[in-house]
Amino acid sequence: MSAARARRLLLFLFIIIVGLCLGGCGLRSQAREVDELLVAQTLGFDNAAQGVLLSLASAGGASPDEPPVRLESRGPSVTAALESLRAGANEEELFCAHLGHLLIGEAAARSDIRPVLDYVCRSGDLRLSVPLYILRESSAREAVLGVGDGSFGICDALDSVDADLRARGDGHTASAAEVLRDLERSGSALVCAVSLRPSAENDQSGEAGERPDTIVPDGYAVLRGRQLCGFLSRDQAVGAGLLSGRSGLCEVSVTDQAGLPATLTLTGGSGSFEPVWDDDGELTGLLVSVEAEAILAESAAGDTELDYLQRMLERALSERVRQVLQLSKQWEADFLGLERRLELRAPGKMRSLSPDFAARWPSLPVTVSVSAVLTGTGDVEDEP
Repeated sequence: MSAARARRLLLFLFIIIVGLCLGGCGLRSQAREVDELLVAQTLGFDNAAQGVLLSLASAGGASPDEPPVRLESRGPSVTAALESLRAGANEEELFCAHLGHLLIGEAAARSDIRPVLDYVCRSGDLRLSVPLYILRESSAREAVLGVGDGSFGICDALDSVDADLRARGDGHTASAAEVLRDLERSGSALVCAVSLRPSAENDQSGEAGERPDTIVPDGYAVLRGRQLCGFLSRDQAVGAGLLSGRSGLCEVSVTDQAGLPATLTLTGGSGSFEPVWDDDGELTGLLVSVEAEAILAESAAGDTELDYLQRMLERALSERVRQVLQLSKQWEADFLGLERRLELRAPGKMRSLSPDFAARWPSLPVTVSVSAVLTGTGDVEDEP
């Protein structure tokens, strides 16, 4: 390599290094330190006079004496209310990209939930993967501003709900993206329902003073189109879990032959759907089959009544499945995605139905069968 060429190469590398350094200085000058950000963890939505009410909570502080930051604002739109929240953050910059929970009050969900979902879908500040919750019989503001004590707040309470539901079959935390997808496919969707409850510590203390509440899972909220149409209880949510393939660990209470309580732990299960057609290709019914597995958790009779307890389990699960299907008909809400699942089995017949499945579903005869396998805990012998 000639000396002139070597000098040109060194000059070129020098220019690149200087450019990177200058660019880095520019980026650094625009960056915000972490302690200058107000990181939103939970955002609540409620109705307000001529607009919306937003409530916000950050995570708890590093010390027990440092509570979460809680803010609220009103505005004619979600965007306007959020800008008001940004102004209320004082010197800190509001950061919503790591939002962990979207909480919607029952009244807002019953009136019209689409403005919230549309904002999440179009906003560059919020993630579509953020979990969605609907609060029964309360406003989101009441929970966001009131739950918790000290550094424990609504964010920690909803994190506990998520952890509880991951392994259970009586609830599921759906993201905003999942809810939007189900509404687009079936016109209906299941959303995790939660409720306010006094915290266990205060229940045990018996003190009559102020009692900070906490949040507990409470079945499913059912959306149809733009509105909340009803709730499934935690028992009914077990039936919905079996039918939708989201069955997990949960307890089912029955009685033994002596009328004493017994607790069975559901460990898994699934449902299948078989359409019934007549000779003219008309849909005349639906066969629903559910298979479940469970273990005996607690019973005064021990393992001596497994056959009887298994029949009681099948009866209990059958009742829950029937209730879920009946509510789906009553609300005309296909939150189980039945039409789409039947189209996969018989696409030609389903598409040629007139009237379509949605019009037939409320009066369509349904036959439910449940088959369960119950095992005992077995005898545990001490090792020598």
